[in-house]
Amino acid sequence: MTPDIIPLGNSDDPDAADAHMSIELWRTDGRSPRLAVTAHGRNGAARAPHMQKLIDAYRARGYIVVSPNCCASAWNDSAGKEADFLLENHVRDVLRTIDWTMSNAAYIGWIGDHLALCGHSMGAYAVARLAAHEQAGHTSHLLLVSPFTSGVRQIEAREKYHPNGIANLKREVPRALDEWPRHDIFTAIDLLELPVAVFAGGKDIVAPPENVDEFVKRLPMPPFYRLLPDASHCLEGGDYRSELVAAIDWLDLGGTSSAPSS
Repeated sequence: MTPDIIPLGNSDDPDAADAHMSIELWRTDGRSPRLAVTAHGRNGAARAPHMQKLIDAYRARGYIVVSPNCCASAWNDSAGKEADFLLENHVRDVLRTIDWTMSNAAYIGWIGDHLALCGHSMGAYAVARLAAHEQAGHTSHLLLVSPFTSGVRQIEAREKYHPNGIANLKREVPRALDEWPRHDIFTAIDLLELPVAVFAGGKDIVAPPENVDEFVKRLPMPPFYRLLPDASHCLEGGDYRSELVAAIDWLDLGGTSSAPSS
């Protein structure tokens, strides 16, 4: 099965509110009360291999899945190039996707109000921020993989783990050093009073385990947490289907059972 591709927006300017992007819609055989939005990270794509693992896990549990191709990526056909990336625009594009989903519920076959938000890296930051603010009260659960937690910590990880990390960042994403430090999920973490599942890669040097551990420990409710020893930043080292489906099952129970952790 392949998804329906829905175009959204008309502007070639990635900073424009109407920047063109696309949304990929994975339907179910019939109508479903459950829907998940899966958001890729910086310079990503809706159907990148690690994102497909998340899509497949949700589809295995009967979810309709909606996946944006956010702007400013070299790996999709939405507006902008990698160097145009702004985290604020990434959040905007995920919100545009959610707004489109809610406005088109009948068309896509979504008959309930169970909305799961799932994201990888900066996509994880985007859905967490939206769950704390614009989508507060509308989000059933969060599933976060290798989450970006703050610009300050992200830049520190670049300095610590990446040779010439800051110089390369200035070249790859010229506005990052100015814009990323404005973003910090810890300013809103106390608002995330909903079931949350978190996956971290033991070999991740982009969102290193110590950063993810800090996030997990500061959540107001105990999450489902898995450290994947063989994974770097993008769910490498296995298909992780059983782990992801187990997390979704726990989340769908409302996170009321004992939260397993690694």
